[in-house]
Amino acid sequence: MDKRAVSPVIAVVLMVAIVVVLAATVGALAFSFGDSAQPREPQIQVSHTVTDDGDPLIAITHESGDAIAVDQLYVTASTNVDIGSKSVADDKHASEREAFAESSSGNPQVDVGDTWDAGETVYLDPDGDVEGVTVRINWNTQPVQDVNPGKVEGADSYELVEFTV
Repeated sequence: MDKRAVSPVIAVVLMVAIVVVLAATVGALAFSFGDSAQPREPQIQVSHTVTDDGDPLIAITHESGDAIAVDQLYVTASTNVDIGSKSVADDKHASEREAFAESSSGNPQVDVGDTWDAGETVYLDPDGDVEGVTVRINWNTQPVQDVNPGKVEGADSYELVEFTV
């Protein structure tokens, strides 16, 4: 019996096994990186002022940073607020969470278009006094649904900005 032929067969089997294990490991790593990638939240800088043309409003201006899809933004505050343009924000419609894409009678309350870009301003009318109100602007990976208050779906929501007037 010739025993020398067994050695090359075992070597080939071991090489194939090592290649299969390596391919499975690399494939598993590649697919796990794709699944765990979280969307990057937008980066913005804002400024705020109080306007007082009879009814004080908080004017929030997007100063710099990423343009953000309006339907993924919402605002919360330490008191109920209503979001809109300077002529639309009204504390009679204030709620705990206001979607930037909120509309009344099919007309958007926030006059910035589909994205909130640098140089554009939104207005908040808080229920009560503006002094001491803490405002948080949040971004969600999914569009915010409904109005007064908007409904945030999914667990991927990020606070972009927080300030106190």
